[in-house]
Amino acid sequence: MKIEIFLEGRWQACAEITLVDRSLGSRYGALTLRYAGKYAPQHLFEKGIEALSVRLPVDMQVRTLARWPAFLIDLLPQGAAKRRLERGLETSLSEWELLERGALNPVGNLRIRPPVTVDPRPHPGFELAEILARGDEFISYAEEAGATVAGSTDAQGEAPKFWVAQDKRGRWHPDAGQLGAEMQRFALLKFPAPESGARATDMLRNEAAYQRVAQRLGLRVAAELPTFDGGALLIPRFDRQLGPDGLVRLGVESVYSVTGVIDSSRESLRHHEVLVELSKHLTDFDAELIEYCRRDVLNLALGNRDNHGRNTAVLKYPDGAMRLAPLFDFGPAYLDARSLARVIRWDAERASDVDWSASLLNLTDRFEDAKLRAPDFQPLAIALRNFGAQLEGLPDVMASCGVDQDVIDARREDVIRVRRSLNKVSVS
Repeated sequence: MKIEIFLEGRWQACAEITLVDRSLGSRYGALTLRYAGKYAPQHLFEKGIEALSVRLPVDMQVRTLARWPAFLIDLLPQGAAKRRLERGLETSLSEWELLERGALNPVGNLRIRPPVTVDPRPHPGFELAEILARGDEFISYAEEAGATVAGSTDAQGEAPKFWVAQDKRGRWHPDAGQLGAEMQRFALLKFPAPESGARATDMLRNEAAYQRVAQRLGLRVAAELPTFDGGALLIPRFDRQLGPDGLVRLGVESVYSVTGVIDSSRESLRHHEVLVELSKHLTDFDAELIEYCRRDVLNLALGNRDNHGRNTAVLKYPDGAMRLAPLFDFGPAYLDARSLARVIRWDAERASDVDWSASLLNLTDRFEDAKLRAPDFQPLAIALRNFGAQLEGLPDVMASCGVDQDVIDARREDVIRVRRSLNKVSVS
C-alpha cells in the first residue's frame, strides 16, 4: 500500500507499507514500512511535516513492525465512516481494507494513494441551506465524488459529517481532497449525533459558543471560529491554508499517534506521558505546556469530559515548527447521554479535582524518570494562578459569548471549585 504526502503543492509518493501476513489485516498484525527511495534522500532525518510521524523520522531503512505504527490509526475510518463504507460495498472490511479504501482525504497532509483517480462530474455547487437540509442530491453527489461522509441519512440513525469547501462564488462542494486553490474556504460540517441523546443539538450550538469563550480567555483557537446554523456546526479547517503558491496542507498528528497508542480501549494515557512526549517535538515547549494546561483547566471547569487523545493534536508547519493545533472538539460533553468520562487524567487528580501543586511536582519526577531535563515549572505555576483569577468572571464571559443559561448555571459550582484549586498553586 502506497502512502502519499502533500508537499510543495502536490501529492507525492513518500512511503510504502506491506502486511507480513495478509490474513492478519488488523492493527495488531505485523507489517513492513519503508520510505520511498526517491523521497527519503531529499528529506533525510526530518520528523516534522515531511515525515509520517514524529516517531518515524525519514530514513532509508526497512522496518518490520510487530503492529501498526500509531499514525495509521489517525488515517483509519472509524465509527459511522466505517459503517458507510461497508454498507456501500455490502461486506465487512478488515482494518487493512478500510485503510486502503477510506483514507483518501484525512486530516493533515498524508493519504493512502487512491487506487483509481476519478474526477467527479462538473457540478455548480450547493447553497449552504441545501446541504443543511441534507437533500438527496447533495448526499448522492458527495458519495459519487468520494467525499468523506461519516454517516449517511437520518434514517440510518447516524450523524453525517461532510468535508466541504466553498468556491469563490460562495457555492459549497463536497470535498474529497481533489479541490484546490479555486476554493476559498475548507470546512467540516457536523450534524448532531443521535447517540448523544436529546441534548445533541444543544451540544453543537454550545460548542460554537465555547470556542468564543476560549478565544476571550486567550487560548489558541482557529483564525475563523465555528458557526452554528440550521442545526449544524460549520467548522473551518485549520489544516488547510491558501498561500501565494496555492493550497498548503499542514501536517496533523494526534496525541495518540505522538504517544504511540493504537487502541485507547486497551491502553491508558496520563497527562504526564503526553507532556513528556510532546516535550521532544514541540518548538517552544514552555509556551505549549502553559497552553496545554490551561485547556485542561477549562475542560474541568466547563464539563468537556471528552478529552481523549484524538481531540488534541500537533500541527506541523512548512518552516519546521510544531505546535499544538488550535482547540477543537471543545464543548459541553457533560450533556452527552452516553455519560462520557474524562479519559486523560493527572496523577494528582481525584474525581476531576486536581491538586495542581502536586501535579507539577509529579511532572518533575516523571521527566526525570524519562531521563529528560524537567522544564522550569514556575512560569506554569504563575500562569495557572493568573488563569484562576480570570475564571472569576467566567460565567459573565460565557453569557456574553452565547452559552445557554442552563449550561452556565450547571457549570457555576465547578468553575468556583476549579478557580479555588488554581488559587492554591504554589509559585515558590
